[in-house]
Amino acid sequence: MKILRRPLVGLLFCTVPFWAGCGTSDKLEAPVSLTWEMGASNIEPGYYENSFVLTNISGSPLSKDWTIYYSQLPRYVKQEENPAVKVEAVNGNFFKMYPTDSFKPLAPGDSMRISFLCSYKLDRNSHAPEGVYWVATVDGKEGKPLPIALNALPLSSPESLPGYPDATNIYESNLRLKNVPVLEQSDILPSVKKVVSAEGYVVLDGKVALTYSDEYADEARLLKEKLHDLYNLEVDGKAPVIIALEPLSDKVQAVNDEYYNMVIGGGRIKISAATPHGIFNGTQTLLAMLKNKTAPYQLNAMSVEDYPDLLYRGQMIDIARNFTTVENLKKLVDIFASYKLNVLHFHFADDEAWRLEIPGLKELTAVGSRRGHTTDESRCLFPCYDGGYDPDAATVGNGYYSREDFIGLLRYAAERHIRVIPEIESPGHARAAIVSMKARYNKYKETDVEKAVEYLLSEPEDTSRYASVQYYTDNVINVALPSSYHFMEKVIRELAAMYKEAGAALTTVHLGGDEVARGVWQGSPKCRVLMKEKGMMKPHDLAEYFITQMAGIMQRNGLKFSGWQEVALGHTEEAHRQLRSQAAGVYCWNTVPGYDEVVYQIANNGYPVILCNVGNFYMDMAYNGHPDERGLDWGGYVDESISFSMLPYSIYRSLRTDGAGNPVDLEKVEKGKTALTAEGKKNILGVQGQLFAETIRSFNGVEYLLFPKIMGLAERGWNACPAWEKLRGVQERQAFDKALALYYEKISDMEMPYWAKNGINFRLPHPGLQVKDGKLYANTAIHGAEIRYTMDGSEPTVQSALWEAPVECDASVVKAKTFYQGKESLPITLRTE
Repeated sequence: MKILRRPLVGLLFCTVPFWAGCGTSDKLEAPVSLTWEMGASNIEPGYYENSFVLTNISGSPLSKDWTIYYSQLPRYVKQEENPAVKVEAVNGNFFKMYPTDSFKPLAPGDSMRISFLCSYKLDRNSHAPEGVYWVATVDGKEGKPLPIALNALPLSSPESLPGYPDATNIYESNLRLKNVPVLEQSDILPSVKKVVSAEGYVVLDGKVALTYSDEYADEARLLKEKLHDLYNLEVDGKAPVIIALEPLSDKVQAVNDEYYNMVIGGGRIKISAATPHGIFNGTQTLLAMLKNKTAPYQLNAMSVEDYPDLLYRGQMIDIARNFTTVENLKKLVDIFASYKLNVLHFHFADDEAWRLEIPGLKELTAVGSRRGHTTDESRCLFPCYDGGYDPDAATVGNGYYSREDFIGLLRYAAERHIRVIPEIESPGHARAAIVSMKARYNKYKETDVEKAVEYLLSEPEDTSRYASVQYYTDNVINVALPSSYHFMEKVIRELAAMYKEAGAALTTVHLGGDEVARGVWQGSPKCRVLMKEKGMMKPHDLAEYFITQMAGIMQRNGLKFSGWQEVALGHTEEAHRQLRSQAAGVYCWNTVPGYDEVVYQIANNGYPVILCNVGNFYMDMAYNGHPDERGLDWGGYVDESISFSMLPYSIYRSLRTDGAGNPVDLEKVEKGKTALTAEGKKNILGVQGQLFAETIRSFNGVEYLLFPKIMGLAERGWNACPAWEKLRGVQERQAFDKALALYYEKISDMEMPYWAKNGINFRLPHPGLQVKDGKLYANTAIHGAEIRYTMDGSEPTVQSALWEAPVECDASVVKAKTFYQGKESLPITLRTE
């Protein structure tokens, strides 16, 4: 054991200890503090070193009777034999450290280093340990958890980390965005299909009249609210300008149910459509045209014809890992609707929590919606991600939507023409439900055995050994238990009842189906019996059995099933025939190199497909490799330009750079790969973004990862076939760059000021930097933004030098930030040596 003797004053963090120490408060806190620091990479192949420095800040020697718990993104841990303090995983992303027999009491003021190896990598600060707490053991029983002050040292030499954004490359890339024409009134996001200008204009000044057909009363009410709230325009029947919401006179014009046209001129703004949804889309276009204008609002005369290419345009929000209030989710629904997205994929259940009240299954929320310190998970789940140890605290680890909350959300979304598709993760990613139903079993097993096993999802005799992608060893439902299907049908029927009460249509439930680990069910007696009974030969047969059984249950309840891409892979032809007819959507996500053909193979096989490309639409992927950018990177980096570049009908050409940032040869990328057939193309229903929340700790973080990158999703769902798709070579690059420049201009001039004014958090990109002929050049993708820089190694602030033109530069290091609309980017560093 390595003892570091240091004075208490100024050492790490000084907290008030459990027994005595460096403060006079009576508040109970841990007798230790911790500093974490990253060590060297590749100590062993695939392993890096990290260390905790444990300091006794109490007035008494630190004995052996304690455990320290913490959370961190999942990884394997390796240690030397017989360490003084053992570090190990409890489950998934929850870890503990505790003294062994080799531990010697630590004197007051002394410190010790606890070093060990971890798998995977750590190249961003948000992946460091968090949520550290202390539990003392007295007479063999654990005491009350106490917080520990953790000083997580930032990663050293961040510019040398793999993936750190290259300031010069950003500069060169930004040069493509020059020479953009002034935005026209109709230049909104998503882009409208057809605009014909006319002579004249109308002026909205303080008041506007609003007329509408009865079937458009809801759309009229929402428009009235937005005109008032956003633009201070009051509806008054005597106003000189009339907004008229009218049925389409010739319904043959309607390309699809969301088609609308709008005519501005002659003192009127007429929006016509064949459906309320079409009218709603038209009102959102009108509201978008008013952005970045000041009263009185002048709108030039024109006619607009518009409709989406894809009728499914969704965004998935994960509230299982990171809970957010129903009010925040309604805020997102409202924003999504303004960009004409029409699906909210409600990811309310996963390994880490169950967030929706289900009548008759109160354990799902009594246990499964709470995370905190526990030894048996009878009252709550283990801590994870945020690391909170109090299951009753108001944290992002705790919380659920009541039945009434959810019904209210459904109504709110339906009014804005957004469908809510609930997801019950199964059979994998189901740990919260499994633990909750195990708690229910233990509650009733002595008094009512039938009730105890009614909804049980696990088999006590199952000895299967496996580890999921997130390193869970107990997160898969046992598909041989009749009770598993009773549980699923119970939840589905309760969901249907909520939708019915809300007056919202429920046509499908997403069943998950992804990432079931190898090794599951192999130690289950019940599964062995089922396999023998059904003549099954391999573990996949059990997965096929589950999804076909669930498809049948859904059909009995008047629903179709949806699921991630795994639900349509590897089946017998008999199973495919059943599933094709009963599927509402197969959500294809894994488009990393080597797997990207799966998307078109599934579509060509007759399944309805939702494109969820990880490389373009996983909003939880970090914007880039800067160590202070939150997010993951297993599927690459995703920013607003990458989401914009997605091509639904040419997915192999949807990523213009590889994982290292090098240009992809778009002329060769499709060769030898599965082509999308004409029938397959008909099966591409739409696009969806995903926001999984492993690295998110607040609603502010949700918005940061969504805006502006969600704008590419909205654009591509509405306009699936951009002009550059059919071009090649220089013409293709020029057309893409021109479209990208206009896209950034819209984000800069229209969207970011709107977000800032309306309290929507968003991210600014780094500026680009270049030193040429002894002068510093800088640029930014955001029109109207400021670039401030330093040459002394300090962090740029709003008071730092403003870059306006090339300046003399002989500094060895330049740092810069983008500033705009009250926001600032993360710093970018350029080393000139």
